[in-house]
Amino acid sequence: MKPSLHTPFANALVAKHDGLLCDDGPEEQAARVVAALERVSAVTPFAPMAEHLAVDLAGFGEVPIVYVTEDEDYLLLSDAADALGWPLHKAHAWARHMHDYAIRDQREADEARGDGRIGWDRLLDYVDLGLNLIEDDPGAKPDAGGRRWAHAGDWLISKDRVPHLLVNSPWGKEFVDNSLPAFGHAMRKVWGDKLRSVPTLGEDGTPTGGNAYDDLFSTDGLTEEEALRRARRGPALGDDEPPG
Repeated sequence: MKPSLHTPFANALVAKHDGLLCDDGPEEQAARVVAALERVSAVTPFAPMAEHLAVDLAGFGEVPIVYVTEDEDYLLLSDAADALGWPLHKAHAWARHMHDYAIRDQREADEARGDGRIGWDRLLDYVDLGLNLIEDDPGAKPDAGGRRWAHAGDWLISKDRVPHLLVNSPWGKEFVDNSLPAFGHAMRKVWGDKLRSVPTLGEDGTPTGGNAYDDLFSTDGLTEEEALRRARRGPALGDDEPPG
């Protein structure tokens, strides 16, 4: 493999997943990681993070920033999965799903632009690193040898995708519950008293007599500062284990 700016990161990543490598050996998989990073580097300045900075996962963990562009910081999906107690194959499935949506959105934007060029701006939030991994999955059907496993990979995820990552992680409900008062403050700032004129409806579609300001965008009586602290407080279950 020809030396590259990305080679040290690729080798370290493959070493991290050494016990999960499938089909191809370390050299082949590291080469695919480098190729994936070089593709991004061809459209935007893209480099490993030189200093140690971390991303706070809203109190549910902390992960290092591993790559940067001029406009965005990236974390490693497997680091986030480890911090959140999220099986990598499930985190990988989420990233793949979101990347598929991004491809569709990019295609629609390219067609709407109508200049025949292929864009990348919608595709840079989820960078597939090209790894072919397998890990044990007790919920999978057994193979011919009786092993239960699932395919996995690893990705770079832009920092602004962290809220969506958290919503889909094992801590999703707790994250949403923690964030609702802060979201209420944000919506009240944007729409103000207009929300009082928006009626709320019950499950059967009948009016409840309430309004969006009080019922949908409640702040639970917290100040904005208190609501932001709650949004970042992490687990509130009395332990540090993700919910079953």
